[in-house]
Amino acid sequence: MIDKSTKKVIRTKYGDANFEYVEIFDSVEKAADPSNKGEFVEVVVQDIKWTHTKVKEHDEQNKTSSARVDGQTTKEK
Repeated sequence: MIDKSTKKVIRTKYGDANFEYVEIFDSVEKAADPSNKGEFVEVVVQDIKWTHTKVKEHDEQNKTSSARVDGQTTKEK
């Protein structure tokens, strides 16, 4: 049996990465305009660098709760 009273913890990692986003277009003119969206092909992510991590208890009652929404940046004693 699964004990539903156990608390869960959410870990959110923040960081930077280099990526390559590939799209296909019908013409050079469409591809040259950065506001146009083409047909998605792939995204390649490289060189991930983690800057910081936040850990908090998961609230099953309020799934939209987050450290950013609650105004919490660190756990207070």
